Amino acid sequence: MVSSIQKRKAESEPDCHKSGHRKNRQSTLAKKYRVYASVSFAVLLLGIGVPLWWHTTTVPRVTLPYTGIDELSKLDIKITTKITVAALSHNRAESLAHEIRRTFENAEIYQLNVEYQIISNNLLASALTYHELEKVASTFDLDVGDLLLLEATNLNDAVLVGSKRTLYFSTETSISTLIQVLSEWILRDKSLALTKNALAEPTMYSLDEENRRRFPASLAYDVLVTLVNPDPEKLKIVWDLKTVTEKYVQPFLDELSILSNFSIKSQWLYLLPLDMNPRRVPDSSPSRRHFALRENVLPQLVTPLEKKLASQVSLHPCINLVVYMVPCDNAPLHIYTRSGHRSRTDSNVEAFLSPRWGGVILINPSSEVCENARENEAVTLVPEETAIVGTFLAQLRLLLGIPEMKSINGVTAVPLVGLKSRDWEIDSLLRYRTVEQLTSAKLTLQSLARLLKEISNIVITDVVGNRIKTALGLVHESAEHLQRGDLKRSFILSKEAFIISEAAFSDPTLLALLYFPEDQKYAVYIPLFLPAMIPVLLSLKNIRRYYFPGKDNTEKKIDLKESKNDEDNRLKN
Repeated sequence: MVSSIQKRKAESEPDCHKSGHRKNRQSTLAKKYRVYASVSFAVLLLGIGVPLWWHTTTVPRVTLPYTGIDELSKLDIKITTKITVAALSHNRAESLAHEIRRTFENAEIYQLNVEYQIISNNLLASALTYHELEKVASTFDLDVGDLLLLEATNLNDAVLVGSKRTLYFSTETSISTLIQVLSEWILRDKSLALTKNALAEPTMYSLDEENRRRFPASLAYDVLVTLVNPDPEKLKIVWDLKTVTEKYVQPFLDELSILSNFSIKSQWLYLLPLDMNPRRVPDSSPSRRHFALRENVLPQLVTPLEKKLASQVSLHPCINLVVYMVPCDNAPLHIYTRSGHRSRTDSNVEAFLSPRWGGVILINPSSEVCENARENEAVTLVPEETAIVGTFLAQLRLLLGIPEMKSINGVTAVPLVGLKSRDWEIDSLLRYRTVEQLTSAKLTLQSLARLLKEISNIVITDVVGNRIKTALGLVHESAEHLQRGDLKRSFILSKEAFIISEAAFSDPTLLALLYFPEDQKYAVYIPLFLPAMIPVLLSLKNIRRYYFPGKDNTEKKIDLKESKNDEDNRLKN
C-alpha cells in the first residue's frame, strides 16, 4: 500500500513540475507583452505624438537679419554731386571752386565733388544767344545730377539758369550770388535735410511748406481731372475735357514717368453748388459788384467736392484737378488774400491749392455774356483752354515737388519750353524721392523687425523673409550708389526697396496666428495630453526594470546591506 502511494506520488510530481513551469512561462510572456505594450505606447506618444504636436503648433518663423536691420540706424545718407566750374581765368575758376567747397563742406546731406576748368574766351565770344551758349555747354559731359557753372561774357543777367544742367554767370557775378542760387534753387540742401530728419524723427522736426504740400512717395498716382457744372440748366459748357487732358496733362506726366506711374482720368459733375454763400462787395465801378471768397474759407469748398469726386478709385494717392464753372448768379467770383487783396486782378480765372489733395480753378463767365443772356436761357461758355491748362500744370509741379523759385536779385531762369520740365528740376525731384524712399524703407524695416521681435507668434513666411532680406540689401546698395554720385541708379534701387519693404510690412500672413498665443496653446493641449501621458510615464519604470534587472538587484542588495548595518548598530547601542 505504501509502495502504491509512493508510486502515485512519484507519478504526480512531474505533472506538478510541468504545471508550475507552464505558469511561470505564461507569467513571463504576459510580463513581456506588457513591457512591449508600454514601449509601443511610449514610442507612439513621446517619440511621435509629442514631436508631431510640437511641430504642428509651432509658429513658422524664417530667420531674419535683425543685426543688419538694427545697423540701419547708423546708415548715413550722403548725396555726392559733381559740379564743374568753367571760367575764363585760372584764378577765377579756382576761387569759385574753393568757395563752393568751403560753403557746403559741413552740409548734412551733400558731398560736393567740385572741379574747375579753364575755357577759351574765343569759344564764348561768338555765343550771343542762349541757344549758342547751350551748344558750348553741350561739349561738357554731364550725367544725371551733375551741374555745370559756365562763365559767359555776353550775358545781361548775373546768373542765367538754363533748362539743362547748366548755370551761366557773367564775369561780374559775385560768388555769394552763385552759392545762393545753388543752395536755394538747385541743391536745396536745407529742405532736403529737413525732409530726411522729419521722416526719421517727426516729433522733433516740423515740415516746411514745400514738404507739407508735396505728395508723399508712392509707386503710382491717380490724376483725376474734374469739370463741375453747378447749374446745367443755366450753363452750357462747350469743352472737350478728355481731349484737353490727353493733349496737355498726359505729356507733362510722361516726362515725369521715371518718378512714378501716373494714370489720368477725367469726369463731369453736375448739380454741385458751392457749400457757402460768397460775400458781395462793391467793384471799382459803383454800379458793379462782385463776389469775394477769403483764403481762410477755401478749405470749406474742398469738403463737399471730396464727397462727390469719387477719387478713391484705387489704393494709390489721387491728385485732384478741379475746374469749377461759376454761374452768372455768383459771378464774378474772386479770391481775396488774408491781407484783403485780390489774388488776381486781370483774369477771369481764380485758383487755389490744397496741400496733398489737389488744385481748384474757378472760371468766371465774362460780364458781357451774363448781361446779354436772356432770362430762363442757358449761357454758353467756352473755357479759356490756355489759362486752365497752364494753371493745372503749375499746380501739378507744386504738388509733385517742383517748388516755386524764390526771387533772387539779378537771377533769371530760362522759360519752360512747352510741357517739358527743366532737367535740373527733375534731378532735384530724384534727390528728394531717393531720400524719402530710402528713409521710409529703412524705418519700415526697423518697425517691422521690432514688431516681429515683440510678438513671437506672428508667422514669418519665406516670402516675407525674402522680401525683408531683399529690401535690406537694396537700401545698402542704393546708399552706396548715391554716395558714388550715380543718382539715377540710386533712385531706381531706392524705389524698389521702398516698394518691397512696404509689401513685406503689409503682407496679410503676418497676422495669421495673432488669435492663438502661446498660453492658449498650452492651456488647450495640456488637459488633453496629460491624462494619457501619466500612465505612460509611470510605465517607464517597469520598462527600465525589465531591460536592466541587474542594476535593480544591485541597488536592492545595497539597500539590504545598508539596512542590516543600521540594525546591527542599533542592537549594539
